[in-house]
Parts: sequence; structure tokens; C-alpha cells
Amino acid sequence: MKLSFAKLALLLALAGVLATALLAGCGGDSGEDSAASTKGLPKTIVLGAAIAKSGYLVPYDASISAIEQLVDEVNAEGGIDGSKLKVITVDNRSDPQRAPIAAQQAIEEGADVLVLSGEALTAAAAAPVGEENDMLNFTVAVPEPGFGPPTTGRLSFDPYPNLLSEAGADAIFVKRHGFERPYLFRDTSAIYGKAACAGFQQAWERLGGSIAGSVDFKNEDESIASQVAQLNKSDADVVMMCSYPPGGASAVKQIRDSGNDLPIVASGAFDGTYWLKGISNTKDIYVGLIGSTYDPPSPAAAKVFKALKENGYDTDVSSPILSAYTGGQLIVDALRETHSVDGNILADALEAKPHHTVIGKVEYTEADHHPGGTWSFYVFANRKPKLLEKITPRFIPEYGN
Repeated sequence: MKLSFAKLALLLALAGVLATALLAGCGGDSGEDSAASTKGLPKTIVLGAAIAKSGYLVPYDASISAIEQLVDEVNAEGGIDGSKLKVITVDNRSDPQRAPIAAQQAIEEGADVLVLSGEALTAAAAAPVGEENDMLNFTVAVPEPGFGPPTTGRLSFDPYPNLLSEAGADAIFVKRHGFERPYLFRDTSAIYGKAACAGFQQAWERLGGSIAGSVDFKNEDESIASQVAQLNKSDADVVMMCSYPPGGASAVKQIRDSGNDLPIVASGAFDGTYWLKGISNTKDIYVGLIGSTYDPPSPAAAKVFKALKENGYDTDVSSPILSAYTGGQLIVDALRETHSVDGNILADALEAKPHHTVIGKVEYTEADHHPGGTWSFYVFANRKPKLLEKITPRFIPEYGN
């Protein structure tokens, strides 16, 4: 069933009600400490990461390592106005129902700013805790539309470019490479797959194209033989895979195992190389990312990846790392500019002007706390991402239309 923005807003609102009900009477630090935070920076500024340290979100939330790296860099230079930064982590277990509890625990352990998971519903369930405590909250990377105002609140920010921007770039990539009849594989188990395909089709039709067909499947499906059979009977010349591992990786494998070697353009969730196991032919698999450790899109990105590798961090899933580092840069910039940890003051500073980050210029408005995006398109040559080109879409599709 198609999920409109209105329904998404209702769902996120219900998540906020749940968070408020769970946490009634359990507010964070108050009194003297709270008053001091509006007048200047505390001696130690605590970034409280309510993220997944267990469960399926771990490969994405492990990008907290990028923020830890940035914190080390800032502290080595003397901190912010003499204040040092510190990261604490609390496990939300990849569970939206656990997310607000983890966020509250981070506050009780001294958090001044919240950092939330890289998945829409989990992050959205925790965001109201930050809003209730007038606390700035950043996700590490939420590509799905809807995080921030008007759904989760004005103190909620996302450093990861909107998935709908990626969908628009995907359509341009397909057009540029001479494909004419894309076939959509739409994973309906989450908002992500549905939004990716809806955005791609809207952008593709705006470019004057039409799709060769589409099929639905769920990430947990063990077999999609009937969907692959429909693809093989079509006149498609490219596949648009709107999904995410592990189910999306299984879908790619089943397409290849059927003998179908059509080019596949996969959503950005197909980051890294861990999901390629068992896939025989990867040379015509493409993905749009904000960057990859295997072929960095800029010297600044290469520097971040190099530092993380030297410190023993796994950089395979790369885009969330750049997103998290960007979020850290934005938090640090706002703290330096305002000399405050008050969420409303920090939000005003983030909305006031463009900010320069490792992924380029990031600009927020009062109505939109997702940045625009320049997408780096990679091909999995020799089973590792190789950079082909960069695309900045002018047209951003609207989910629900």
C-alpha cells in the first residue's frame, strides 16, 4: 500500500506520543546545569548517541566512529572555547520501541546533544525525547523523507541527502547511459524501497520515459522466482532495485542466477562490499552514494577514510560514515558559533546559513532539515566500487504524489 506523507506524519506523531508516554516525569538534567547551558558551553560537551550496538542497524550505526574521530580531532586542537567534546553511546537494539528509552538514558548520563540511528522510524521514535528537552538531535544518516519538520520537530536534523534526491539522480544516470526501459523491483517491507521506486518513476517520467514493468517483493522473502520470471519475459534493458540488504542482495543474486545479466542500478543502501557474497556477476551493478572508501569522491573524504582506517575502524559501508562525520561537523560549527548547547539556539544557527562539510555545502531551511545532494555513481568493477561520475539533480521528486 502506498504510504503518503500524511500517513507518515501520523505514524511519526504516534511515535512521539509513545515516547512522551514512556518518559513522562523522567525529564533530563534541570536546574543549575540546564541554566548554565544557555549561558555558555559546559566544561565537557557530551554527544549522547542513542544508536544500535546490536541488531540489524549495526552496519549503519557503526558510523558513530566517524563522529568519534572528529571529536578526537577537535579535542586535539583545544576543543571549543576550551571545552572538550565527549561521545557516550547507549544501545537502542535496532528497536523503535527501545529508541526513546535509549535517548532518555543518554540524557540522564549527561548528553547535551543527541545523535540518533540511521533508520527513519527508529530515529523518529527517539527524536521527541530531544524535542521535549529542547535538545538538538541529529541522525547519523536517514535517507528516507520525513525526518525533521514538520513531523519530528524543528530540533531534528539529518546530514544525509534526501533519498528522493538520490532517486532523481538515479533517473538521470539511467538516461545518460542510454537505457530506455527500466524495470522496477520494489521492496514493500519498509518506506525506503517504496519511496525509492516512487521517486525514480516520477523523475523518469519527467525525463520523458516510461517503465517496462514493476514487481513487488518483501525483504524477508526467501524466493522471488515469480518476480524474476516476469522480468525475464519483459523487454526491459535495465533493472532499478529499490531495496536494501540482506533481502535486496538476495534479489540481485536470484536475478543473476536466472541467467539474466541486465545492468542493475541499486539504491544507496547497497553500500560497501559485504553484500556481494555469492553474486557471480557484479560488473554491471551500479549504485549512487555520497562516497566510497574504495574510490573516494574528494580529497576531504579520502582524509576521513584514511584516519578511520589507521585507527582500526571498518569503512566498508562508507556513505553513512561521511554522513555521520558531516553531522559532527555541523554540530561543532553550531556550538562554536553560538557558544551554547541550547537546542533552539543551535537550530537557529544551522538554518541561518550554508555550512561547508566533507560532503560539500549543506544548507537547511525552516521547513526542510534534509540537505540536497551530489551523488557519486559507482560500478562494482572487480567486486569493489569504482567511481564513474557525479550527478546533482535539479528536480527532487515528491513522495506520495
